[in-house]
Amino acid sequence: MKITAIIGFGFCGRLAFLHLVKKAEKTKILIFEKNGPDALGAAFTSFSPHYILNVPAIKMSAFSNAPRDFCEFLEKKYPQIWSEIGENGFAPRRIYGEYLDELTKQAFVDANKNGVEFEFITEEVTSIEKNFVINQKFTADRVLLATSFAQSALPANPLDVMLNLSKHDSGQGLESCFDRLSMTSRRTVEKLWDENSHQFHEQKFSNETMCLIGSGLTAVDVIVGLKKKNFEGKIFVISRRGNFPKKHFAQIQANPNFISASDAKSGMLFLCLKIRNFLRQNPQFDLRHVVDSIRPITTSLWQNFDQKNKKLFLRLSPYWNIFRHRAPISSVQLIEQMIERGQIEICKKGVKKISEENGKILVETKEEKIVCDLVVNCLGFEFKAEKYPLFAQMLAANLLKKDLLLVESNHPQIHLLGGLNIGRDFECTSVPDLRVTVENLL
Repeated sequence: MKITAIIGFGFCGRLAFLHLVKKAEKTKILIFEKNGPDALGAAFTSFSPHYILNVPAIKMSAFSNAPRDFCEFLEKKYPQIWSEIGENGFAPRRIYGEYLDELTKQAFVDANKNGVEFEFITEEVTSIEKNFVINQKFTADRVLLATSFAQSALPANPLDVMLNLSKHDSGQGLESCFDRLSMTSRRTVEKLWDENSHQFHEQKFSNETMCLIGSGLTAVDVIVGLKKKNFEGKIFVISRRGNFPKKHFAQIQANPNFISASDAKSGMLFLCLKIRNFLRQNPQFDLRHVVDSIRPITTSLWQNFDQKNKKLFLRLSPYWNIFRHRAPISSVQLIEQMIERGQIEICKKGVKKISEENGKILVETKEEKIVCDLVVNCLGFEFKAEKYPLFAQMLAANLLKKDLLLVESNHPQIHLLGGLNIGRDFECTSVPDLRVTVENLL
Protein backbone atom coordinates (compact mmCIF):
# COMPACT_ATOMS: atom_id res chain seq x y z
CA MET A 1 0.00 0.00 0.00
CA LYS A 2 1.36 3.40 -0.99
CA ILE A 3 1.68 6.00 1.77
CA THR A 4 1.00 9.71 1.15
CA ALA A 5 2.17 12.23 3.76
CA ILE A 6 0.42 15.60 4.04
CA ILE A 7 2.59 18.11 5.88
CA GLY A 8 0.35 20.86 7.27
CA PHE A 9 -3.42 20.85 7.67
CA GLY A 10 -4.52 24.36 6.77
CA PHE A 11 -6.64 25.06 3.69
CA CYS A 12 -4.43 23.22 1.18
CA GLY A 13 -3.71 20.29 3.48
CA ARG A 14 -7.39 19.80 4.20
CA LEU A 15 -8.31 20.11 0.55
CA ALA A 16 -5.67 17.55 -0.40
CA PHE A 17 -7.12 15.14 2.17
CA LEU A 18 -10.65 15.69 0.81
CA HIS A 19 -9.58 14.87 -2.74
CA LEU A 20 -7.55 11.82 -1.71
CA VAL A 21 -10.55 10.47 0.20
CA LYS A 22 -12.84 11.06 -2.79
CA LYS A 23 -10.49 9.07 -5.03
CA ALA A 24 -10.61 6.22 -2.48
CA GLU A 25 -7.40 4.72 -3.81
CA LYS A 26 -5.48 2.00 -2.01
CA THR A 27 -3.34 4.37 -0.03
CA LYS A 28 -2.64 5.33 3.52
CA ILE A 29 -2.61 9.01 4.40
CA LEU A 30 -0.38 10.42 7.12
CA ILE A 31 -1.44 13.90 8.22
CA PHE A 32 1.10 15.99 10.12
CA GLU A 33 -0.12 19.10 11.95
CA LYS A 34 1.61 20.25 15.12
CA ASN A 35 -1.45 22.18 16.33
CA GLY A 36 -3.83 19.24 16.01
CA PRO A 37 -6.82 18.49 13.73
CA ASP A 38 -8.76 21.59 14.80
CA ALA A 39 -6.08 24.07 13.73
CA LEU A 40 -7.24 26.12 10.76
CA GLY A 41 -4.23 28.29 10.17
CA ALA A 42 -3.95 32.06 10.41
CA ALA A 43 -6.29 33.01 7.59
CA PHE A 44 -9.43 31.33 8.87
CA THR A 45 -8.92 30.88 12.58
CA SER A 46 -11.48 32.15 15.09
CA PHE A 47 -9.48 34.96 16.65
CA SER A 48 -12.22 37.56 16.38
CA PRO A 49 -15.69 37.82 14.81
CA HIS A 50 -14.69 41.26 13.50
CA TYR A 51 -12.11 39.94 11.02
CA ILE A 52 -13.69 39.40 7.61
CA LEU A 53 -12.53 37.78 4.40
CA ASN A 54 -11.14 40.03 1.68
CA VAL A 55 -12.53 37.84 -1.12
CA PRO A 56 -16.31 37.82 -1.89
CA ALA A 57 -18.28 34.81 -0.69
CA ILE A 58 -19.07 33.67 -4.23
CA LYS A 59 -15.34 33.08 -4.86
CA MET A 60 -14.67 31.20 -1.61
CA SER A 61 -15.94 27.72 -2.43
CA ALA A 62 -13.41 25.01 -1.68
CA PHE A 63 -14.23 23.41 -5.04
CA SER A 64 -13.93 25.02 -8.47
CA ASN A 65 -16.64 22.70 -9.87
CA ALA A 66 -19.10 23.76 -7.13
CA PRO A 67 -18.72 27.55 -7.05
CA ARG A 68 -21.70 28.12 -4.74
CA ASP A 69 -20.69 25.61 -2.08
CA PHE A 70 -19.64 28.18 0.51
CA CYS A 71 -22.59 30.44 -0.31
CA GLU A 72 -24.97 27.54 0.31
CA PHE A 73 -23.27 26.80 3.63
CA LEU A 74 -23.54 30.45 4.63
CA GLU A 75 -27.18 30.69 3.60
CA LYS A 76 -28.08 27.53 5.52
CA LYS A 77 -26.10 28.10 8.72
CA TYR A 78 -26.13 31.91 8.94
CA PRO A 79 -29.21 33.17 7.07
CA GLN A 80 -29.10 36.61 8.71
CA ILE A 81 -25.49 37.24 7.67
CA TRP A 82 -26.29 35.85 4.22
CA SER A 83 -29.20 38.27 3.84
CA GLU A 84 -26.90 41.14 4.82
CA ILE A 85 -23.93 40.40 2.57
CA GLY A 86 -25.15 38.17 -0.26
CA GLU A 87 -22.79 36.39 -2.62
CA ASN A 88 -20.71 39.47 -3.36
CA GLY A 89 -20.21 40.37 0.31
CA PHE A 90 -17.46 39.44 2.74
CA ALA A 91 -18.13 36.83 5.41
CA PRO A 92 -16.39 36.65 8.80
CA ARG A 93 -13.23 34.55 8.69
CA ARG A 94 -14.49 32.61 11.69
CA ILE A 95 -17.47 31.36 9.66
CA TYR A 96 -15.23 30.29 6.81
CA GLY A 97 -13.20 28.35 9.33
CA GLU A 98 -16.40 26.56 10.38
CA TYR A 99 -17.09 25.75 6.73
CA LEU A 100 -13.66 24.15 6.32
CA ASP A 101 -14.07 22.31 9.59
CA GLU A 102 -17.40 20.85 8.47
CA LEU A 103 -15.91 19.68 5.16
CA THR A 104 -12.99 18.08 7.00
CA LYS A 105 -15.16 16.23 9.51
CA GLN A 106 -17.25 14.85 6.67
CA ALA A 107 -14.06 13.73 4.91
CA PHE A 108 -13.00 11.83 8.04
CA VAL A 109 -16.41 10.10 8.03
CA ASP A 110 -16.13 9.32 4.31
CA ALA A 111 -12.61 7.97 4.75
CA ASN A 112 -13.80 5.46 7.35
CA LYS A 113 -16.81 4.57 5.20
CA ASN A 114 -14.72 4.06 2.05
CA GLY A 115 -11.94 2.14 3.76
CA VAL A 116 -9.33 4.88 3.26
CA GLU A 117 -6.72 4.44 5.97
CA PHE A 118 -5.37 7.59 7.59
CA GLU A 119 -3.44 8.62 10.68
CA PHE A 120 -3.31 12.06 12.26
CA ILE A 121 0.05 12.91 13.81
CA THR A 122 0.16 15.91 16.13
CA GLU A 123 3.78 16.93 15.84
CA GLU A 124 5.89 19.34 13.85
CA VAL A 125 7.80 17.93 10.91
CA THR A 126 11.42 18.99 11.28
CA SER A 127 13.12 16.59 8.87
CA ILE A 128 12.42 14.59 5.73
CA GLU A 129 15.34 12.45 4.58
CA LYS A 130 16.15 11.31 1.05
CA ASN A 131 14.37 8.00 1.55
CA PHE A 132 11.29 9.90 2.80
CA VAL A 133 11.75 9.08 6.45
CA ILE A 134 9.82 11.80 8.29
CA ASN A 135 11.06 12.90 11.70
CA GLN A 136 13.26 9.78 11.67
CA LYS A 137 10.29 7.45 12.39
CA PHE A 138 7.57 7.69 9.70
CA THR A 139 8.00 6.53 6.12
CA ALA A 140 6.08 7.71 3.04
CA ASP A 141 6.15 7.15 -0.71
CA ARG A 142 4.91 10.63 -1.58
CA VAL A 143 5.04 13.94 0.29
CA LEU A 144 2.60 16.83 -0.11
CA LEU A 145 4.02 19.98 1.47
CA ALA A 146 1.13 22.18 2.59
CA THR A 147 2.77 24.20 5.33
CA SER A 148 1.72 27.81 5.83
CA PHE A 149 3.84 30.93 5.60
CA ALA A 150 5.27 32.52 8.70
CA GLN A 151 4.84 36.21 9.39
CA SER A 152 7.96 38.27 8.82
CA ALA A 153 9.68 38.98 12.11
CA LEU A 154 10.79 42.33 13.43
CA PRO A 155 14.59 42.08 13.16
CA ALA A 156 16.48 42.14 16.44
CA ASN A 157 19.85 43.56 15.46
CA PRO A 158 21.67 45.36 12.61
CA LEU A 159 22.93 42.10 11.12
CA ASP A 160 19.42 40.71 10.85
CA VAL A 161 18.30 43.90 9.14
CA MET A 162 21.09 43.72 6.56
CA LEU A 163 20.32 40.06 5.86
CA ASN A 164 16.62 40.86 5.43
CA LEU A 165 16.94 44.19 3.64
CA SER A 166 15.79 42.87 0.26
CA LYS A 167 12.74 41.25 1.86
CA HIS A 168 11.67 44.42 3.62
CA ASP A 169 12.40 46.56 0.58
CA SER A 170 9.80 44.59 -1.40
CA GLY A 171 7.25 44.87 1.40
CA GLN A 172 6.70 47.53 4.03
CA GLY A 173 10.41 48.02 4.77
CA LEU A 174 12.51 48.63 7.87
CA GLU A 175 15.71 50.62 7.59
CA SER A 176 17.68 49.97 10.73
CA CYS A 177 17.79 47.83 13.85
CA PHE A 178 15.22 47.02 16.49
CA ASP A 179 16.62 47.23 19.99
CA ARG A 180 14.09 44.99 21.73
CA LEU A 181 16.20 43.29 24.37
CA SER A 182 14.28 44.86 27.26
CA MET A 183 10.84 44.79 25.66
CA THR A 184 8.10 42.51 26.97
CA SER A 185 5.52 40.55 25.01
CA ARG A 186 2.88 42.60 26.78
CA ARG A 187 3.97 45.67 24.81
CA THR A 188 4.78 44.04 21.47
CA VAL A 189 2.71 41.73 19.31
CA GLU A 190 5.32 40.14 17.06
CA LYS A 191 3.36 37.16 15.71
CA LEU A 192 -0.13 38.48 15.18
CA TRP A 193 -1.65 35.25 13.89
CA ASP A 194 0.15 32.88 16.22
CA GLU A 195 -1.99 30.59 18.37
CA ASN A 196 -0.59 32.37 21.44
CA SER A 197 -1.82 35.82 20.36
CA HIS A 198 -5.44 35.33 21.45
CA GLN A 199 -4.95 37.82 24.28
CA PHE A 200 -4.39 40.69 21.86
CA HIS A 201 -7.32 39.78 19.61
CA GLU A 202 -9.71 39.32 22.52
CA GLN A 203 -8.55 42.21 24.68
CA LYS A 204 -10.71 45.31 24.78
CA PHE A 205 -8.59 48.41 24.30
CA SER A 206 -9.89 51.91 24.89
CA ASN A 207 -7.65 54.96 24.60
CA GLU A 208 -4.15 53.55 24.11
CA THR A 209 -1.65 54.72 21.51
CA MET A 210 -0.65 51.98 19.09
CA CYS A 211 1.99 51.72 16.41
CA LEU A 212 1.45 49.30 13.52
CA ILE A 213 4.50 48.29 11.48
CA GLY A 214 3.16 47.73 7.96
CA SER A 215 0.06 48.95 6.12
CA GLY A 216 -1.18 45.90 4.21
CA LEU A 217 -4.21 43.68 4.76
CA THR A 218 -2.96 42.64 8.19
CA ALA A 219 -3.02 46.27 9.33
CA VAL A 220 -6.53 46.62 7.89
CA ASP A 221 -7.66 43.64 9.97
CA VAL A 222 -6.15 45.08 13.15
CA ILE A 223 -7.65 48.54 12.63
CA VAL A 224 -11.13 47.25 11.80
CA GLY A 225 -11.02 44.83 14.72
CA LEU A 226 -10.03 47.61 17.13
CA LYS A 227 -12.68 50.00 15.88
CA LYS A 228 -15.40 47.34 16.11
CA LYS A 229 -14.52 47.14 19.81
CA ASN A 230 -14.96 50.93 20.16
CA PHE A 231 -11.27 51.77 20.28
CA GLU A 232 -10.82 55.55 20.55
CA GLY A 233 -7.05 55.78 20.88
CA LYS A 234 -4.42 56.90 18.39
CA ILE A 235 -2.93 54.62 15.74
CA PHE A 236 0.37 55.32 14.02
CA VAL A 237 0.97 53.27 10.88
CA ILE A 238 4.60 53.10 9.82
CA SER A 239 5.22 51.98 6.26
CA ARG A 240 7.86 53.06 3.78
CA ARG A 241 5.27 53.82 1.11
CA GLY A 242 2.26 54.36 3.37
CA ASN A 243 -0.18 52.65 1.02
CA PHE A 244 -3.21 50.83 2.33
CA PRO A 245 -4.84 48.27 0.01
CA LYS A 246 -7.33 49.67 -2.49
CA LYS A 247 -11.00 48.85 -2.03
CA HIS A 248 -13.02 46.30 -3.92
CA PHE A 249 -15.58 47.46 -6.46
CA ALA A 250 -19.15 47.72 -5.19
CA GLN A 251 -20.24 45.38 -7.98
CA ILE A 252 -18.68 43.23 -10.67
CA GLN A 253 -17.03 45.37 -13.32
CA ALA A 254 -16.60 44.92 -17.04
CA ASN A 255 -12.83 44.80 -17.48
CA PRO A 256 -10.73 45.67 -20.51
CA ASN A 257 -9.11 42.89 -22.49
CA PHE A 258 -5.98 44.29 -24.07
CA ILE A 259 -3.15 42.24 -22.52
CA SER A 260 -2.14 38.70 -23.46
CA ALA A 261 0.29 36.33 -21.75
CA SER A 262 2.65 36.63 -24.73
CA ASP A 263 3.14 40.35 -23.96
CA ALA A 264 5.45 39.28 -21.13
CA LYS A 265 7.98 38.09 -23.68
CA SER A 266 8.40 41.72 -24.76
CA GLY A 267 9.44 42.62 -21.22
CA MET A 268 8.26 44.70 -18.28
CA LEU A 269 8.92 48.07 -19.91
CA PHE A 270 6.73 47.17 -22.88
CA LEU A 271 3.97 45.96 -20.56
CA CYS A 272 4.10 49.07 -18.37
CA LEU A 273 3.96 51.39 -21.38
CA LYS A 274 1.05 49.45 -22.82
CA ILE A 275 -0.89 49.78 -19.56
CA ARG A 276 -0.05 53.46 -19.18
CA ASN A 277 -1.12 54.30 -22.72
CA PHE A 278 -4.36 52.37 -22.28
CA LEU A 279 -5.27 54.20 -19.08
CA ARG A 280 -4.51 57.57 -20.67
CA GLN A 281 -6.82 56.78 -23.55
CA ASN A 282 -9.52 55.21 -21.36
CA PRO A 283 -9.98 57.37 -18.23
CA GLN A 284 -13.08 55.38 -17.21
CA PHE A 285 -10.72 52.57 -16.11
CA ASP A 286 -8.12 52.51 -13.34
CA LEU A 287 -5.41 50.06 -12.32
CA ARG A 288 -7.91 47.90 -10.45
CA HIS A 289 -9.66 47.16 -13.76
CA VAL A 290 -6.33 46.35 -15.39
CA VAL A 291 -5.27 44.03 -12.57
CA ASP A 292 -8.65 42.26 -12.68
CA SER A 293 -8.41 41.88 -16.44
CA ILE A 294 -5.07 40.06 -16.25
CA ARG A 295 -6.05 38.09 -13.16
CA PRO A 296 -6.81 34.91 -15.15
CA ILE A 297 -3.43 35.08 -16.92
CA THR A 298 -1.18 36.39 -14.13
CA THR A 299 0.60 33.06 -13.74
CA SER A 300 1.14 32.79 -17.49
CA LEU A 301 2.52 36.33 -17.62
CA TRP A 302 4.90 35.56 -14.76
CA GLN A 303 6.08 32.34 -16.37
CA ASN A 304 6.68 34.11 -19.70
CA PHE A 305 8.99 36.66 -18.08
CA ASP A 306 12.68 35.90 -18.21
CA GLN A 307 14.66 36.14 -14.97
CA LYS A 308 15.58 39.78 -15.51
CA ASN A 309 11.98 40.86 -16.05
CA LYS A 310 10.75 38.80 -13.12
CA LYS A 311 13.10 40.77 -10.91
CA LEU A 312 11.88 44.03 -12.45
CA PHE A 313 8.30 43.01 -11.71
CA LEU A 314 9.18 42.22 -8.09
CA ARG A 315 10.46 45.79 -7.70
CA LEU A 316 6.97 46.95 -8.61
CA SER A 317 5.18 44.30 -6.55
CA PRO A 318 4.38 46.63 -3.61
CA TYR A 319 2.22 48.66 -5.99
CA TRP A 320 0.78 45.53 -7.59
CA ASN A 321 -0.20 44.29 -4.13
CA ILE A 322 -2.27 47.32 -3.15
CA PHE A 323 -4.34 47.07 -6.36
CA ARG A 324 -4.48 43.26 -6.44
CA HIS A 325 -5.00 42.30 -2.78
CA ARG A 326 -7.86 44.64 -2.01
CA ALA A 327 -9.98 45.22 1.06
CA PRO A 328 -13.77 45.42 1.50
CA ILE A 329 -15.25 48.86 0.84
CA SER A 330 -16.49 49.16 4.42
CA SER A 331 -12.99 48.54 5.79
CA VAL A 332 -11.35 51.12 3.52
CA GLN A 333 -14.05 53.70 4.26
CA LEU A 334 -13.57 53.18 8.00
CA ILE A 335 -9.83 53.74 7.70
CA GLU A 336 -10.35 56.84 5.53
CA GLN A 337 -12.69 58.29 8.17
CA MET A 338 -10.18 57.58 10.93
CA ILE A 339 -7.42 59.26 8.93
CA GLU A 340 -9.63 62.30 8.30
CA ARG A 341 -10.38 62.58 12.04
CA GLY A 342 -6.71 62.26 12.90
CA GLN A 343 -7.16 58.97 14.73
CA ILE A 344 -4.83 57.28 12.24
CA GLU A 345 -1.56 58.91 11.27
CA ILE A 346 0.49 57.42 8.45
CA CYS A 347 4.27 57.69 8.70
CA LYS A 348 5.92 57.12 5.32
CA LYS A 349 9.27 56.26 6.81
CA GLY A 350 11.48 53.40 7.82
CA VAL A 351 12.03 52.55 11.46
CA LYS A 352 15.41 53.31 12.96
CA LYS A 353 14.96 51.88 16.43
CA ILE A 354 12.37 50.54 18.86
CA SER A 355 13.02 50.59 22.57
CA GLU A 356 11.22 50.65 25.90
CA GLU A 357 11.39 53.74 28.07
CA ASN A 358 9.50 54.61 31.27
CA GLY A 359 6.83 52.00 30.68
CA LYS A 360 6.21 53.14 27.09
CA ILE A 361 7.47 52.02 23.70
CA LEU A 362 9.63 54.47 21.78
CA VAL A 363 9.56 54.03 17.99
CA GLU A 364 12.20 56.13 16.25
CA THR A 365 12.32 57.03 12.58
CA LYS A 366 14.90 59.30 10.99
CA GLU A 367 12.75 62.37 11.58
CA GLU A 368 10.74 61.72 14.73
CA LYS A 369 10.10 59.69 17.84
CA ILE A 370 6.71 58.11 18.45
CA VAL A 371 5.71 57.22 21.99
CA CYS A 372 3.12 54.46 22.20
CA ASP A 373 1.69 51.79 24.47
CA LEU A 374 1.82 48.89 22.03
CA VAL A 375 3.67 47.90 18.85
CA VAL A 376 1.98 45.43 16.49
CA ASN A 377 3.85 43.61 13.74
CA CYS A 378 1.73 43.91 10.59
CA LEU A 379 4.43 42.90 8.13
CA GLY A 380 3.64 40.34 5.49
CA PHE A 381 4.88 36.82 4.85
CA GLU A 382 8.44 35.58 5.24
CA PHE A 383 9.92 34.46 1.92
CA LYS A 384 13.44 33.49 2.95
CA ALA A 385 13.68 29.70 2.76
CA GLU A 386 16.36 29.66 5.45
CA LYS A 387 13.82 30.99 7.95
CA TYR A 388 11.85 27.74 7.69
CA PRO A 389 13.72 24.91 9.47
CA LEU A 390 12.08 22.16 7.40
CA PHE A 391 12.89 23.88 4.12
CA ALA A 392 16.48 24.47 5.21
CA GLN A 393 16.86 20.78 6.08
CA MET A 394 15.27 19.64 2.80
CA LEU A 395 17.49 22.01 0.83
CA ALA A 396 20.51 20.46 2.51
CA ALA A 397 19.16 16.99 1.67
CA ASN A 398 18.71 18.10 -1.98
CA LEU A 399 14.97 17.36 -1.86
CA LEU A 400 14.16 21.02 -2.51
CA LYS A 401 16.00 23.69 -4.43
CA LYS A 402 15.76 27.46 -4.27
CA ASP A 403 13.95 29.49 -6.87
CA LEU A 404 13.59 33.22 -7.27
CA LEU A 405 11.12 33.62 -4.41
CA LEU A 406 11.18 30.55 -2.19
CA VAL A 407 11.74 26.88 -3.06
CA GLU A 408 10.64 24.26 -5.55
CA SER A 409 10.61 20.49 -5.52
CA ASN A 410 13.75 18.65 -6.51
CA HIS A 411 12.12 15.20 -6.43
CA PRO A 412 9.20 13.81 -8.49
CA GLN A 413 7.40 12.52 -5.39
CA ILE A 414 7.59 15.79 -3.44
CA HIS A 415 4.82 18.24 -4.30
CA LEU A 416 4.37 21.78 -3.02
CA LEU A 417 0.79 22.91 -2.57
CA GLY A 418 -0.78 26.34 -2.75
CA GLY A 419 1.22 29.40 -1.83
CA LEU A 420 4.48 27.48 -1.57
CA ASN A 421 4.50 27.57 -5.38
CA ILE A 422 4.86 31.35 -5.38
CA GLY A 423 8.15 31.17 -7.26
CA ARG A 424 6.53 29.08 -10.02
CA ASP A 425 3.06 30.64 -10.19
CA PHE A 426 3.51 33.98 -8.40
CA GLU A 427 -0.23 34.45 -7.85
CA CYS A 428 -1.33 31.63 -5.56
CA THR A 429 -2.42 33.03 -2.21
CA SER A 430 -6.22 33.34 -2.38
CA VAL A 431 -8.75 30.50 -2.29
CA PRO A 432 -9.56 30.56 -6.06
CA ASP A 433 -5.85 29.97 -6.77
CA LEU A 434 -5.14 27.56 -3.93
CA ARG A 435 -7.96 25.17 -4.73
CA VAL A 436 -6.84 24.89 -8.35
CA THR A 437 -3.25 23.99 -7.44
CA VAL A 438 -4.54 21.13 -5.31
CA GLU A 439 -7.13 19.97 -7.85
CA ASN A 440 -4.59 19.96 -10.68
CA LEU A 441 -2.21 17.81 -8.64
CA LEU A 442 -4.72 15.30 -7.28
